[in-house]
Amino acid sequence: MPGEERIFFNYFHGITFAFLLLFSLLGVFITKLSTVDAISHALVFVLPFYGAILMFKKRFANEVTLDFDVRKIRFVFQDKRGTIEREFPEIKKVKFGYYLTFVMKDAKIMVKRPDNKKEIFQLLKSVFTVDCGIFPIK
Repeated sequence: MPGEERIFFNYFHGITFAFLLLFSLLGVFITKLSTVDAISHALVFVLPFYGAILMFKKRFANEVTLDFDVRKIRFVFQDKRGTIEREFPEIKKVKFGYYLTFVMKDAKIMVKRPDNKKEIFQLLKSVFTVDCGIFPIK
């Protein structure tokens, strides 16, 4: 994951609290709402984004390791999930967009695409069904 996204996800709870405080203060001082109304309006505006980001964050793996000898793929997460191993046949397809998305029957796991796109594409194409969207890689 790039540095900006990592910083955002690491300090996400503090950023959310800052936005709640900002919207509450704007509600009290600019629109002259009562404190309770300003806080409730701030919660209505900020909490849906908070929930969406939390769901999106759970899809990201920090590291992916492909073991061609035993035909397994290992996803490493920074949270309590730790490491998840899957067999190659469990991966239905790999979406090769801005992120690498490994699509399985029960989950979608995303990883930031590396800089050596062509090498990784050729490597993944030899093992998985790779969907590159509307921009094919040559």
